[in-house]
Amino acid sequence: MSSVPNVAPLLQQANTSLQSGALRSAEETCREVLALDPLNSQAQLMLAGIVGQRDQHRLACDHALRAAQKMGPQTPQHIAAVTLRLIAVGEYERAVQVIRKIDPQRVRIPSVLVEFSQQLSLMEEHAEALRYLDAAMSMGISAESLGYLRGNLLKFLGRMDEAAQEYERSLAVNPDYAFAHWALAYLGVPGDSRARAMRVRKSLDASAASNPDLPYLQYALFKELDACGDTDAAWKALEAGAIARRAQISYHGGEEAALFERLAQATGPGFLATASPADSAKVPIFVLGLPRTGTTLLERILGGHPEVTLCGELNDFRMQLKWSTDHHSLGFLDNVCVDRINDIDYAELGSRYLGHVAWRAPATNHFSDKNPGNFMLAGLILKALPQARIVHLRRNPMDSCFSNMKELFAANSHPYSYSFEDLASHYRNYSRLMSHWHDIAPGRILDVSYEDLVSDPDAQARRVMDYCGLSYDAAQIRVESNATPVSTASSAQVRQPIHTRNIGGWKRYESQLAPLKTLLGDAAD
Repeated sequence: MSSVPNVAPLLQQANTSLQSGALRSAEETCREVLALDPLNSQAQLMLAGIVGQRDQHRLACDHALRAAQKMGPQTPQHIAAVTLRLIAVGEYERAVQVIRKIDPQRVRIPSVLVEFSQQLSLMEEHAEALRYLDAAMSMGISAESLGYLRGNLLKFLGRMDEAAQEYERSLAVNPDYAFAHWALAYLGVPGDSRARAMRVRKSLDASAASNPDLPYLQYALFKELDACGDTDAAWKALEAGAIARRAQISYHGGEEAALFERLAQATGPGFLATASPADSAKVPIFVLGLPRTGTTLLERILGGHPEVTLCGELNDFRMQLKWSTDHHSLGFLDNVCVDRINDIDYAELGSRYLGHVAWRAPATNHFSDKNPGNFMLAGLILKALPQARIVHLRRNPMDSCFSNMKELFAANSHPYSYSFEDLASHYRNYSRLMSHWHDIAPGRILDVSYEDLVSDPDAQARRVMDYCGLSYDAAQIRVESNATPVSTASSAQVRQPIHTRNIGGWKRYESQLAPLKTLLGDAAD
């Protein structure tokens, strides 16, 4: 708490106003506090939220950083709230620094340790996240979510058998815990899929139709039945899960098409003529495309080179784009962001991006940024970071769409994945936008076919490394030897040697997917 005597009543007054929705009154009171105590962490945190609601994104970033600047003795709950706000505005390094100052053995509030663990995992700090979660669990608390969370961290770290044990521990606490059933089904470890399918069916029978977690059970059932070869029953489960999930999220293919068209118009043929000066000291390698098209596999191949640091799915470019436009768009971009594209200082955007990721790759000049959604920002990346390399993974359209459909993505990620119409619409939108980036930046983006990559990994890896200006070592394609953590949907698959088994995988459900093929039209070929 602040040492200024008359600040505590003002903070209470500000918090009361904030809770009642009186934002202007809360803001005025917070500024009274700051007049007396300029770095008061609680006031700065409240202001970060208030100005963020007004879409003053840069100011929200500033207040969040100030909230972490001089906290003094604070409750663990307040510290967790500060780090969560730092994450929300893209200040990941500062959030990690603050959390690391907290000794998990000295915090006696399990829920706060679990919160710190989840925040660290969001920032790809999975080993640290496991340490905080283990400290929470050492206090003897028991909840079905803890085994699930611990299993996820172990999976990201490549400890698959231990992850399976944790998911089973979660189900021992609550046999109907949907997330654990789903995670275990998608983990890919050996086991009796038929017995697990019966277990999932039992949980489905016990679940109310209104249960928001129902899609997780239905997708788990699909995965287990698919492993058993019972494709008819598996499809029924997948279809039910996709319908249930689609009802929970929002996606409008026409609105996305209009947004991408506006983006293309704002980034016409002369857009890259005034690109920022290249900073050759650091060379980011962006790996992008649709999810489940080999992006994680390619990143693992890159990571076999000693001069490349793997950084995973970073959000830093889109977060610094929000700062540059002073607008917190939901997702990667929106109409307001597109309207401000030509007002951006691209040299500053590139510099801020490199500054915000430097802590992740201190020892190498090359590093990966494998966020598939960066396909929406490829032209902006090239303008802000002319030295960047962009590797675009392409996969057979039907395999691409089906691989997305059979993956239950987190929260609102990839909301187009749950109906044939949405999948076809998004695939066309994505393809048109990538064609546009190729048109305005000929030769700047390297397309890599997933089918070619898994069929002849040596040749394709050489091609990629040559494009990146790096040497090639045949050991790079032995991705199963790479122990770097992976937190994507492919975290289990990339622990295996490269194989071609997934080429044409959609054909196992060819009759059920016929309407999708019709909707894709020429794009399906």
